[in-house]
Amino acid sequence: MHQVNADDLVYIPDPDAAFLRGRVEGFERDGTVLVRLENGDRNCGTGGEARRVPASEVRPRFERNDGSTSEDNTALVHMNDATILENLQSRHLQDKIYTYTASVLLAVNPYKEINGLYGDEQCDLYRGKHVGALPPHPYAIADSSYRALTREGKNQALLISGESGAGKTETAKIVMQYLSYASGTSSDLAAQIQARVLRAQPILESFGNAVTMRNSNSSRFGKYNRLFFDEAGTVADAGITTYLLESSRVVVHGDRERTYHCFYEMLTGLGDEKLQELQLERGRRYKLMFNGHPLQGFEEHDAKNFQRLCNALQTVGLEDESISAMMRVLAGLIHLGDMEKDDEMSPQLQDDDANTVQIDEESAEKAATLLGMDPDSLIATLRRKRVAVPGRGSFHEVPRTASQFRQALQSLIKALYKRLFEQTVQRINKSFEELRPKGKSTHEDGEEVWNHIGILDIYGFERLQRNSFEQLCINLANERLQQYFVENVLVAEQSLYKREGLPWCSLSLPDSQPVVNCITQVFRTLDEYSQQLAKGFETSSDEKFCQRTVDDAKKDPQRREVLKQLKMTAGRRGSVGPAMNEGFVIRHYAGNVDYNTRGWLDKNNDRLLAECEELICESECPLVSSLGEEDQGKALFRSISRKYMTDLEALLNTLGTCNLHYIRCFKPNEHQKPNIFDNKQVLEQIVQCGTIELVKIMHDGYPNRCSFDEITARFRDLLPERFQRFGNRTFIEALMLAYEVPRNEWELGMSRLFLKAGQLRALEAMRSGGTRPKAEALEAIVSGIIRKRWARAGNAVRLCNYIPRFISQIYVKRAEKALTQTSLLVAHLAPRLAAARKRVGERQLRARRKLRGAFKAIRLMHALWAKVREQRATRLAKALRLAMLLHVRTRPWVAVARERAHDAMARRRAEEERQQRERRRLEDERRRLEEDRIRLEAEQAERAAQDKQREVDQRKQMECQMEEERQKFLEDRRKFEQERQAFEQQKRLSILAQATPQNAGAVMHEPVVSSRALASSDDEKSQVTAQISTTVAGEEDEVYPGDSASAMVTTSFAASLVQKEVEVQMSEKIKALENEMAKKQEEVMEQMRALTKKNEELERTVAANHGRHHHHPNGSGSECSLSPAGEVSATPGSISKASHQSRSGRRNSMMDLSDGRRVSSARVGSRKRLSVAQEAFCTYEEGAETSSNAGDSSGKSQNIQSQRKWWAQQRKFLLEDLHPNGSPCGVLGPQVGGKGSSRMRRASQSSVVSSHPSDPRPPTIVEDERRNLSMMFENAEDESPGHVGLNDFAMPNSMQPLQL
Repeated sequence: MHQVNADDLVYIPDPDAAFLRGRVEGFERDGTVLVRLENGDRNCGTGGEARRVPASEVRPRFERNDGSTSEDNTALVHMNDATILENLQSRHLQDKIYTYTASVLLAVNPYKEINGLYGDEQCDLYRGKHVGALPPHPYAIADSSYRALTREGKNQALLISGESGAGKTETAKIVMQYLSYASGTSSDLAAQIQARVLRAQPILESFGNAVTMRNSNSSRFGKYNRLFFDEAGTVADAGITTYLLESSRVVVHGDRERTYHCFYEMLTGLGDEKLQELQLERGRRYKLMFNGHPLQGFEEHDAKNFQRLCNALQTVGLEDESISAMMRVLAGLIHLGDMEKDDEMSPQLQDDDANTVQIDEESAEKAATLLGMDPDSLIATLRRKRVAVPGRGSFHEVPRTASQFRQALQSLIKALYKRLFEQTVQRINKSFEELRPKGKSTHEDGEEVWNHIGILDIYGFERLQRNSFEQLCINLANERLQQYFVENVLVAEQSLYKREGLPWCSLSLPDSQPVVNCITQVFRTLDEYSQQLAKGFETSSDEKFCQRTVDDAKKDPQRREVLKQLKMTAGRRGSVGPAMNEGFVIRHYAGNVDYNTRGWLDKNNDRLLAECEELICESECPLVSSLGEEDQGKALFRSISRKYMTDLEALLNTLGTCNLHYIRCFKPNEHQKPNIFDNKQVLEQIVQCGTIELVKIMHDGYPNRCSFDEITARFRDLLPERFQRFGNRTFIEALMLAYEVPRNEWELGMSRLFLKAGQLRALEAMRSGGTRPKAEALEAIVSGIIRKRWARAGNAVRLCNYIPRFISQIYVKRAEKALTQTSLLVAHLAPRLAAARKRVGERQLRARRKLRGAFKAIRLMHALWAKVREQRATRLAKALRLAMLLHVRTRPWVAVARERAHDAMARRRAEEERQQRERRRLEDERRRLEEDRIRLEAEQAERAAQDKQREVDQRKQMECQMEEERQKFLEDRRKFEQERQAFEQQKRLSILAQATPQNAGAVMHEPVVSSRALASSDDEKSQVTAQISTTVAGEEDEVYPGDSASAMVTTSFAASLVQKEVEVQMSEKIKALENEMAKKQEEVMEQMRALTKKNEELERTVAANHGRHHHHPNGSGSECSLSPAGEVSATPGSISKASHQSRSGRRNSMMDLSDGRRVSSARVGSRKRLSVAQEAFCTYEEGAETSSNAGDSSGKSQNIQSQRKWWAQQRKFLLEDLHPNGSPCGVLGPQVGGKGSSRMRRASQSSVVSSHPSDPRPPTIVEDERRNLSMMFENAEDESPGHVGLNDFAMPNSMQPLQL
């Protein structure tokens, strides 16, 4: 309560203007004060009015007629809230926006640019100056923290607090600008770090700031910037930590507000071509960006900030491609916001399962394209949800309601933006690490290597139209910081005063702990319900959570006063406000705040839906896929509130290790316009931030305090040298008296000098001005010091005389007290002591009796033990005698047994050594045989490869020769055909002509066709034909009508002669050709026989070599040969088969004809000689009988046998057709209707004759057919019976029966 008198200038409270000026006119009996308001009050137009005000609400006022203001509120004459408010208002009108309150800086946002207030010149001006030496400025606070860091080597922290719109972000940038300037740019590394530190702020502003109703650049997240300095005070590293981004603002924001700046900056700053690439339209109103009417006047600012953003992103190390990817993600989020078509639906219908939302397919496709997702998958994921089937591991899909669709869509948008923001912050921190020297780290062994200055720019207290989960978290942070401010500043001041021995008047400090405890309990309940909702419990809802929170608060007396239920207001039914079970009221240090709990359960879960998380992880866009979380299936719930509480505790722990410097920012008006100062609003902020309590402590106490050593060192020269021999305390006291500092303005503590506001500045001014104290004053001070010393000496002597007497009195009193206590104790314990002694005597008697009994028992045991020892000695003697007797008797036997055992052991060892040597020998032999086998196999493989190449070359040569023979035979056949046609034409001409007997005779005597004519060319043939025609026909004038009968006879006779001559010549020609072909074929057969013999020798060599290493279980007789049955029956197919078997190493093949030769030779007397295929068939039948007798009846062997039997039979029929006479040389003989034709021949003969009536095949075609047949037979034999059937082979045209 302030004491005022009549005519004193005072302030009285006013509900509209905060305070009004007036003058005291009188006092009333009821304790009120009559105050007359002054005219011309700029806060209120009312003048001359008299008001009665309680005396406790009156604040004294000091009028300054010169218009001056105080740079430090502690220097005000009257320290109260009204005086501080008036000082801030006056300075604000003079564009002096900064004011000290001791070491705390108060900043009032001017909402305009003030020329000359910032810049390098001002930074240089404040560099190295103490706080208070120059006008208040953030540069002074920053310089103080920087000098404390370099001087003391301890971390510093600047706490910048205030409401939204008070200028916290701008103040933080000003402080960082000065720190960058003060640390200097002595190296390129420091310059780069400073550039990135300053460039990081525009990035965080674009992605983390938004336009609200109270601020056009409101930070919707908290950040703690740290600048690390090395030993020289140069910036060495930096880091940024962010807290609780308001992700819900991405999808929901109020009227006359905007979402985050980056969306508007992108839409305004990008070119038309880039916007078209992102499928955006500059003038379109997207749902994500515009809620209601768009705000005007930000276009130019957004375009400029977008260029600043792009430059900042490039500065921190992002490439153009990465920046374009970020723009694509932002554009994709904008299109996601337009997926839902406008459809007004009541909340009841939104929760109805039958009502589904209408989706804009075009927007969905654009969003999916930009985000790298599949449009169908995106729409399906948002429209339908997967529900687990109980008891199974499967899922089924059900459609989402309109509210569920909107919730899933908004969750996807919020998660993408939040993770993009966090990744951007990580990229900024990584850019600082890239500049860090290799091997350097800010932490080693858990401790920081470099000291840092932290700048905390955290959201101020918020009370919006609709306060949700984010506002509760923000206000909790402010509650904790307010509590931290009270505990670490005000309480620290109080404890310091008590520790130094100064008088202290206790103050009732505000306590935020009940509010913090209440909010902590709200978060616990929220986590419980959010976890239940994530697990699928239908009982969890926002309404039930709210009701549970209110009910729990009512049960706790402390929380009951903090959290209360919403009150039902008039017209609640028709209003859009929350219901009673949709919110509650919390009483904060700054006032009551109504919270709406709708949607809190979903907001508290940091986990995205599994389907949406899968969409992000499977995105084709690298940036989007990097935003996914890999451990999506491990936990269904992750609490945001718990993480926020953990981060807040970590922040407070960090601040606890730092020297704190405070900057309090104030918002002068709600309109955010310059030159407007709302007293009521500013007063609320002053009270809320704890400035009044701080000023009261500083004013009532001593804001300036200095240690004795510091004061002595700084002001030693102000007093003569004779004062320097005094102690520090005496010197300081003499200093204060010499300069006539009022006694109530200073106080000496145990180790420090405490000064009122302004006194230290006065001393500094006198020291700087060289002011010296008066000599008379110094003599008086010395005399006073001497008198004080004599007085102290006398007091010390009296004290020394008094202390012994006092100690003796203490000893006497202690002895009396001890004796009295001892007497009482003895009287109380004597009966108990006698009873105890009696009990002890009885116990001793019982103990003696027990001891006597034990002694007798021991003597008895000794006697019994002696008897036992005697018996044992007797038995031992008998045992030793028996043992000696046995030893003497068994000694020879044992010697013999040992000798035998030794011999047996020697023989066993010899046998083991022999076996070991034999084993090694066998091992060496096996290794040698293995090496020989490998070498022989290599040689065999090499010889086989050479033989194969030689055989291939020979076969190619034979084929070329046979092809030449075939071509030659075809040419002879063509010539013969032409000659035959010519001869027939000649014959026709001779029959038709009327020839004379002379002509007939000429015809008879002249050769019709000669061998040379048959071999002549086409021209020669025509000449011969013409000659024959002329000879046979004769001259026309020689034919007479009377000679017709004789001419006919002559002509008939001539024709018969010609026919006979032609037949003779044809027979000769055919025989010649046949003999020539037989010779050539015999030569080919000789070559084939030679190759066959060579193959047989090679196979025998291989079999012999292989038999030496691998013994066949049936003996050597099982090795098979590839030679055919006879020389005549050898065919190219059999030779090819033999070579094929020699290469592959197969034995016991179906084509092995070694046994077949014996069988065919045995049967040669009873029937005609068989071909190779017939012999193979006979061999097959004998092998089949042997296999059946041996019991081999597996399905696979039967299948092979049946296929081989069929192929042998077909080959037999074909070879009979090809060799009707048993020899390849008889292929040109008569074959049609010959003996031994097969069924295949009879079945296919007609088709062959009809299709080729005049195409007789030459003898060389027989070789081709035989070779093809042999190769076909080999391929059929090599095929697996499990995969090849009897009907899988079609008879080619080349294997049809040959017709000549």
